[in-house]
Amino acid sequence: MKKPIGIIVLLLAGVLALPLAAQPMADMDANKPIARISHQGAGKVMAVDHEKLNIKLAHDAIKSLGWPPMTMDFSVAKASLLDGLRAGDAVQFELRQAKSKKWDIVKIERM
Repeated sequence: MKKPIGIIVLLLAGVLALPLAAQPMADMDANKPIARISHQGAGKVMAVDHEKLNIKLAHDAIKSLGWPPMTMDFSVAKASLLDGLRAGDAVQFELRQAKSKKWDIVKIERM
């Protein structure tokens, strides 16, 4: 008599566990964009390359990334971000990590 009760308990445990295991998947949506964190920075334009969609910045420390002040090249998300920028301009900018793991400027404006 104990065997059928044991089997029933195991079957019920398996059936009850299915909705719990499926719960995280219910929250996933393949069409939902992945949230990407952006970081703010400020610095000075050193060079602008319109052909390569690239800008060289001497930026202040970016605390949210743990970066010290340094000079580095960045790609820009779109060509229009470089319009009107010249070497020597003081700028504020927003960075996001691209799928390639490089950091792209997604917003930039003169100060």
